[in-house]
Amino acid sequence: MKKPKTILRIALAGFVITTSATVAALGTQSFVLDKADAFFDGELDGAAVHSDGSIRAGAATERTALENVPLAYSIARGAGATFIGTGTDGVVYRVDGKDTKVFANTGELLVSSLAFGNDGALYAGTLPNGRIYRIEPKSGKVKRFSIPEGAKHIWALHYDKKRSRLIAGTGPEGKLFAIDPIGRAKLLFKTEASHVMALSGDDKGTIYAGTSDQAVVVRIRPNDQADVVHDFPGNEVTAIDFYDGELAVASNTFKTAPGSQFKSSTRKAPTPAGPVTRPRPGSGQVWRVDAAGRAEMLVARKDTHFTAIQWGTDGAIYAGGGHEGRILRVEPDASYSIWVDVEERQVLALDLRAKNPSFVTGDGAALYRVKPTKRRDAIWTSKALDARFASKWGRLTWRGQGRFVFQTRSGNTKEPGDTWSGWSKNLKQPGVVSSPAGRFIQIRAKLPNDDSAILRAVQLFYLPQNQRARVSNVQGSRPPPKRGETPRQPQAPTTLLSLSWKTNNPDGDSLRYRIEYREESQSSWRDMFAEDSVLMEAKYTWDTSSIPDGYYVVRVEASDEESNPEQRTLRSSATSEPIVVDNHPPRLEQLKVRKGRVLGRVVDALGPIARIQMSVDAGPWRDVFPTDSVLDSAEERFDVSLGAISGDSHIIAVRAFDASGNQANREITSKTGR
Repeated sequence: MKKPKTILRIALAGFVITTSATVAALGTQSFVLDKADAFFDGELDGAAVHSDGSIRAGAATERTALENVPLAYSIARGAGATFIGTGTDGVVYRVDGKDTKVFANTGELLVSSLAFGNDGALYAGTLPNGRIYRIEPKSGKVKRFSIPEGAKHIWALHYDKKRSRLIAGTGPEGKLFAIDPIGRAKLLFKTEASHVMALSGDDKGTIYAGTSDQAVVVRIRPNDQADVVHDFPGNEVTAIDFYDGELAVASNTFKTAPGSQFKSSTRKAPTPAGPVTRPRPGSGQVWRVDAAGRAEMLVARKDTHFTAIQWGTDGAIYAGGGHEGRILRVEPDASYSIWVDVEERQVLALDLRAKNPSFVTGDGAALYRVKPTKRRDAIWTSKALDARFASKWGRLTWRGQGRFVFQTRSGNTKEPGDTWSGWSKNLKQPGVVSSPAGRFIQIRAKLPNDDSAILRAVQLFYLPQNQRARVSNVQGSRPPPKRGETPRQPQAPTTLLSLSWKTNNPDGDSLRYRIEYREESQSSWRDMFAEDSVLMEAKYTWDTSSIPDGYYVVRVEASDEESNPEQRTLRSSATSEPIVVDNHPPRLEQLKVRKGRVLGRVVDALGPIARIQMSVDAGPWRDVFPTDSVLDSAEERFDVSLGAISGDSHIIAVRAFDASGNQANREITSKTGR
């Protein structure tokens, strides 16, 4: 005997509503790591993160620790060896090949600067007593050489071959001294700032000085005339380097004054474990000043300041950070990468143009030698990713070039610890993560021993645990006007992409934009529009209907040719991270009814499948789970019970959406019980 139709509808609706509520609470989510900052937040062991949002093998280094030394602050090369100035005992170390030993002891708190004179002697600037020492390069014999008047901090030394003088940058009176061969200090220039923090120069007698608490670079010409090269943002130019006609500048913003932690007292030094440099990181910028005097900001970071800077022989600028022990490699086009990431917190001095490049660190003094080859066992580890609730982990996928090996580990504490699971077995192809369910998860990628390997993006799908809804503050009032139910399906797909970009235009010239694009694995760029189309707005609507689905990179060039003659026209360009183009809907296949259940599968070219819904007899659309519960791939199967409905013929409609909103629909007519 047939049950009344109304009762049947109520039963079916009750079943599907329960399922729908579960889907709404437990929708598949994912961690997408495809931006530079997401990769920067991770841990780097021989891996280099680039500003275009990719990971590659970084520089290989060899570490030599200076035992029981808090920090190595300065470095100089000469007499066939490398010399390192340290704190907090004012000792100079000599490194000759594999041999590292104490070379000289100034008796001061910190050897803040080192420079070789034309007499072959090594000169050491110290603080907090403002003394300069002369050290014999062979014997290490130390002699007090000069005490510039009013100086408490000798921040920088530079030997000027043209003047045959040692130049000293000092504080707290912002003076620049020229010191003759017998130690007599003559005031060369008095800045308006409190400290001269950095010095550089050329062989023709031009000297460049960076200052604090005014972030100014002053140029002192061979005739001793001074002028300002540029007034930089921030309150300190911590490091500068002049090389091959151009100047590299590290401009920082600090809350504490330089030298405030180095105070003259009867105590020999602070405890070795205590802080001996700035207690809090500042924010920093890397600038380039070209031969024409044009100053361009290349990198700006709010998470670190820059403690050292140097041009490489390859035309790149290398900037040592003062927060997480990283060196940035900045290209001429302003793209950059984390070139090196060391275990110490600060990179304080660089010597990268040497035949055997090296650098030194603080918060545990060490010398690092840079090897000519890239790191062969590079590893990138994500920060602990927070799913907010205990979650079932789904599929881990990635995009890149090369054979990567991935591992994961999970736990329920913010910081990985003993309660976390161990690292999972190797995942060499995209697949389901084997780590146990938990709130937090970490992803580790081992890069192949291949210089061409590039990791561009990582995505991990997960299904959060359902959470109880609790009702409170129930009130009664007049119902609002009906506005209709908000659509739950993804937004309608479109072949149009809105492109936009930001432009910093200091002089307000009219700008013309040209746009090119390429599929991310290709090398050839294609023009987005013809040369006779003149684009002056910083936006463009791109119709992608004529190109295949995939990931595309867009490059925008800005030119001020509309306001300048050809010989004065300047251009710059920037490249997007890969943009997905997905204009084709998924396919519904193998749709059938068997023994009261609806079965089928959804397949998409790019994926993942974002939603599957079903309707019976033109009833409301209800969400259904795939068979593995997690919507995380381009192919999903479903197997759904129809519940207790009559044996009459029914029309069953199924629709599916991919992540770009493309929709597929199919219907099937069947009787339950077949």
